[in-house]
Amino acid sequence: MHLELKEITKRFPGVLANDRISISVDRGQVLGLLGENGAGKTTLMNILSGLYRPDSGQILIDDKMRTFDDPAEAISAGVGMIHQHFQLVPVFDVTEAVALGAETTTGPLRTFDRATARQRVAELSEQYNLHVNPDSRIEDLPVGVRQRVECRPDAPVRAERIGLSREARNLGQRQVLLVAQPQQQPLFGGQHREGLLQPALLL
Repeated sequence: MHLELKEITKRFPGVLANDRISISVDRGQVLGLLGENGAGKTTLMNILSGLYRPDSGQILIDDKMRTFDDPAEAISAGVGMIHQHFQLVPVFDVTEAVALGAETTTGPLRTFDRATARQRVAELSEQYNLHVNPDSRIEDLPVGVRQRVECRPDAPVRAERIGLSREARNLGQRQVLLVAQPQQQPLFGGQHREGLLQPALLL
């Protein structure tokens, strides 16, 4: 498994966020992205995960050029993102939050199959010792528990490469490691700040 970003450039009005950035990562390697606030680390991850389109440059996965119009396309190619800021819907419960974007449906009207989704969340919580109640509302959860939900424990099933941004510091080391399923041999990278590893990229 090989990931390469080649000569990635991204501009916003009055700002050159990424200037011909090239990185190359193979399975089993560690990649650290270091830089001050505003250096373009998150922008680069947003490009990789399909939130932004680069103004120029290429994304290559296993030497094949890929373009992503949205995060769903990135996930289908094996790339996902856990964002610096929470993307959770406060009025959703844990089951709805985890299932969002990959809902199981039932019946001729293809309505949300909550029972199956809830069972899956309960199984994942038990399997990875996440201690997350499938029926808890997001807005009632402590920050650390919200981050576990944000990581969507089933994300590695849908994405082989997962970007983690700075808010993953709210996770304990065990939860960070459990995001990655061993059989996928993920790559792990991060920022270093105040002596703490703050995950920026998990592949």
